[in-house]
Amino acid sequence: MVRLLRFYQSSVGKKVVVAVTGAIMYGFIIGHMLGNLKAFAGPSALDQYAEMLREIGEAFIGHGTFLWIARAVLIVAIVLHVVTIIQLVRRNRRAQPTRPSMRRNRSTLAAKWMAISGTLILVFVVIHLAQFTFGWITPHAAGTADFEVGKVYSNLWGAFNIWWVAGFYVFMMVMVCMHVYHGAWSMFQTLGLDAPGRNKILRGSAAATAIILFLGFSAVPICMVTNAIGAPDPEISSEVQDPPRPDQPKLETGGRREG
Repeated sequence: MVRLLRFYQSSVGKKVVVAVTGAIMYGFIIGHMLGNLKAFAGPSALDQYAEMLREIGEAFIGHGTFLWIARAVLIVAIVLHVVTIIQLVRRNRRAQPTRPSMRRNRSTLAAKWMAISGTLILVFVVIHLAQFTFGWITPHAAGTADFEVGKVYSNLWGAFNIWWVAGFYVFMMVMVCMHVYHGAWSMFQTLGLDAPGRNKILRGSAAATAIILFLGFSAVPICMVTNAIGAPDPEISSEVQDPPRPDQPKLETGGRREG
């Protein structure tokens, strides 16, 4: 334990921790994105996928336990990742020359924002769990069903039919993907995979991964808020965009409206 603590206190140790925790988060978000895309197959496909995750290891550790273990590992990885990055940033700043003429920061925007984006992602994960796992935060568009455990598609539909909720998630995907881009590139460096002859390919791979993740994660809120994919209840009309005028009868079934 003492050796591990000493290793962590070194710059190399911190970079290894950032790389390992980053890899854990990277694997999680890839799986999460692929699961979210099941929304395009309809409510049943997404809800069944969510239930399948709860049933993993049910015979040995109980219903939903595996999912909670995965969430706990993810949260620990994110906290350790963010804390270590902040420590590295502070250490690097102390090591930089103090004279402005000697400061030549040629890092990218994604690199400069690593600590900020990491902190925002940690906050976002807490909000995401509170909204779609615990149901503590439940902004739902009028006319849509209330939050219900297990009704993943319906919960997403009700939330993402509010424009600012969908916009918030798309914005956070920008933060996540900026972080992934620089994180993947830094991981290549930490593992010693970078070299002048392959750096262009490695950077391109990191950028391509970030773009794919952004498109994959943003597709669901964008398509739901624009009604490009169907409502969970076929009786909900996707054509009702505005509330009825006083001289018009109200629709009993309700539809998607402005959030």
